[in-house]
Amino acid sequence: MSGMSSKQKRELAKQRKEAAKQAQKYHKEQQKRAKKSSDATQSFKVTKPKKPSGSKIEEAVNSGKTTKFEKISREEKFRRESEERIRNLKPKDFEDGYYIDEYSEKQRSERRAKVIRKQEQEFIRRNKKPVTRKQARNRRIIVGAAIILIVLVVGAILSLTVLFKTEKIEVEGDEYYYEDQIIAFSNVSLQQNIFLAALGSTPQDIIKNLSYVEDAKVSFAIPDTVTIKITNAKPVYYVKDGENYLIISSKGRVLDTETEPPENTTELICNDFSNKEVGSYIRFEDPSIPDILESVAKSLEANGLDSITAFDVTNTSAITINYAGRILINIGVAEDIDYKIKTAAAIINQKLDPNKTGQIYGTLDVSTCSKNKMSHYKPAETIPTTEPSTTVPADGADSVANDWGGADDYGTYDWSASANDGYDYGNNNTDGGGYDGGGYDGGGYDGGTADDGGGYDGGDGASSADDGGGYDGYNGGDLGGAGADGATPY
Repeated sequence: MSGMSSKQKRELAKQRKEAAKQAQKYHKEQQKRAKKSSDATQSFKVTKPKKPSGSKIEEAVNSGKTTKFEKISREEKFRRESEERIRNLKPKDFEDGYYIDEYSEKQRSERRAKVIRKQEQEFIRRNKKPVTRKQARNRRIIVGAAIILIVLVVGAILSLTVLFKTEKIEVEGDEYYYEDQIIAFSNVSLQQNIFLAALGSTPQDIIKNLSYVEDAKVSFAIPDTVTIKITNAKPVYYVKDGENYLIISSKGRVLDTETEPPENTTELICNDFSNKEVGSYIRFEDPSIPDILESVAKSLEANGLDSITAFDVTNTSAITINYAGRILINIGVAEDIDYKIKTAAAIINQKLDPNKTGQIYGTLDVSTCSKNKMSHYKPAETIPTTEPSTTVPADGADSVANDWGGADDYGTYDWSASANDGYDYGNNNTDGGGYDGGGYDGGGYDGGTADDGGGYDGGDGASSADDGGGYDGYNGGDLGGAGADGATPY
């Protein structure tokens, strides 16, 4: 500027004024165009009457003053203000002239906007509040529980995938089958996880396919053993089916078929039945018979009556048991079966045949003993003839009496007054060597064929050498009591 002549300075000032005038003219034209466009758009709008509002916020929104309600950033807000300010700039007198410097203003606004953006993106770190004891304890509990849960999950996964492989399969309790047969139906195999083997086993298939298996259980033993425990079905009864015999368990299951009745089993006498296949359960006409069979089998075993030859359930209201082919035990209805069998065992072993001679024949009725504590015994009118003994009796007796006489009465047993093992024998076993001092009184057991030799004398119940050998003086009416005919039963 200092090297310019006065003429050049005047020309330069003139150019600035012209540039300023052009800038003002340009801005005025821009404003006119903006105003015209706004008027044109408003002319096409259909104005609707606005409802009066009772809220100042709603009025401000309806009036168009929503700038302060807009959720905009500081940067965006600054840019809008900068654009408005640049549009309202006026020409200034600079060293190089008089004009509007929009470029430099935009540059400054852009720099300031960048600073504001950087400030907004900064993460403000605040001081944390001190942790209380309760919060610290809760955090420790949560962390500990999470660690334990992770350990359990990992342990479970390893246990079911890598560890505890089955190396041994043991079968316990079986008496009828090979181990391979039982393992084949158990769904257990080697190298299988022992937990999964126990869970996925099929003991019901073992019971279904192997008739002599009454129950089966599968368990495991850490680290590598799976055990199959078998409960064998015991042959208890047999039923004749044509030319064969069906072997039946205590629960009424057909175990096998044989041509001869097996030893140590009881003949079952019943009405028609179905389901005769091996492994199936017999279906009787009376559905209560299977429960009766099981109850009787358990009671006989518990009371030691192991010489039962026949069991008749043709009529479940008049059940009978044949003991050793000699004594017919009348059970009656299927109530209190265990008590009735226990009573019958006590009478046979302690009253009728305490010396196990095997020469007692008759009928023992215990059908009402559970209610009135009375049992009745009727000796058989005739007994099977046995081969004479080759052993000479020590007392020189000529023979043994086989004639039981005409014993038409019933011997009565009253168990209502004593507490001896749950059975009452009246006033018995109090006089030395006989049954209640009264002995076997009366003439029921006649059999007086032996002239000399000792026997049971009906007089006082003591063991004495009487002229009448054998059982002299057994009264069919009473066994024991006061020692006279028609005495009080015991």
